[in-house]
Amino acid sequence: MNTTNHPNDYLDAMQAAAFAFLQRHEGEHLGHSQQLFNRGVEYLLQMGVPQHTSERLVARAADQLEAVKGHRFLDIDASTGDVVVLVNPATGLRYRIPVQEIFDALIDEDPGTRQNASR
Repeated sequence: MNTTNHPNDYLDAMQAAAFAFLQRHEGEHLGHSQQLFNRGVEYLLQMGVPQHTSERLVARAADQLEAVKGHRFLDIDASTGDVVVLVNPATGLRYRIPVQEIFDALIDEDPGTRQNASR
């Protein structure tokens, strides 16, 4: 099966399947994440996903699983060019921050405290 021409929804569905598999089986591989990764790849291979695509999707699903465990992350799908959405899974809170505020707080010059940034 060749996935290079498949729409993103196919890849999203296969990543979701890998994520669900990793969630179901992570307790069987405590301290052995490579074994869990290999089983996830094998699971997708059985569904007809090519090796390289399976490895990429399982790696993404593993990152997603780590994020769900409490690490804060950027929700790329909900963010836009003007608004960044940050998520704290531990509390369930989502923070929508205008990009302009990020520039104002972190990047734009404050003559009293910051030097000119290289551009």
